[in-house]
Amino acid sequence: MDEARAWLSKKIQNKSTTMAATESPVTVYYWGPNGGMNMYGRSIGIYLTLDQAGVKWENKGKDAIPQGGLGTVAFAMPCVQIDDIIVSQTPAILGILGQKYGLAGKTSTEKMKVAQAVLDMNDVFGEHAKFVTNEDRKKQWFTYLEKKLETTGWMGGTKEPTIADFHGVFAFAWVVKKKVDFSAFPKTTKWWAEIKKYPVVAKMFASCVGGRTMIP
Repeated sequence: MDEARAWLSKKIQNKSTTMAATESPVTVYYWGPNGGMNMYGRSIGIYLTLDQAGVKWENKGKDAIPQGGLGTVAFAMPCVQIDDIIVSQTPAILGILGQKYGLAGKTSTEKMKVAQAVLDMNDVFGEHAKFVTNEDRKKQWFTYLEKKLETTGWMGGTKEPTIADFHGVFAFAWVVKKKVDFSAFPKTTKWWAEIKKYPVVAKMFASCVGGRTMIP
């Protein structure tokens, strides 16, 4: 029975990937990399999710947003047009894309853990500046991440990276920029090294030439 389920799951995933490759490009409205600023920024996890799913995407600036521009369909970028709906807020976008392309966990337990981990990474970004001066807060957060990573080494406890790990690339780009030392936390240190080597992530880092950056 387990083998049959595994075969079916793989078949569905392969079909999803094939369909994704033939879909029209997904439009991401954001400042970069082609929307006025030469960086990936808050859309890092969105682009990585689409790349991992094999989905073509295009980046447009705020003036290209339909229905009169920013403020009429969303409060702030990034926004993603999915079918005829424009969705904003990175965690919400990642949740939708993750479900659509099978990158938000497979089982109900994984899906809950991944959803939580996406918000954890959002909080790490929100608090990363505090880690520079508040050692207790830094220790609290990284101890929490160590526990989260102890099963499979990925943020959602999955066998492969998910939307949570891809959003983590964005969060940790800021952690590193602030020169926050997390070397005392081996699982987190290993995760950061491994996610940077993951093909779609490595490709994004390698594309940062000619003035292009991951974050502003």
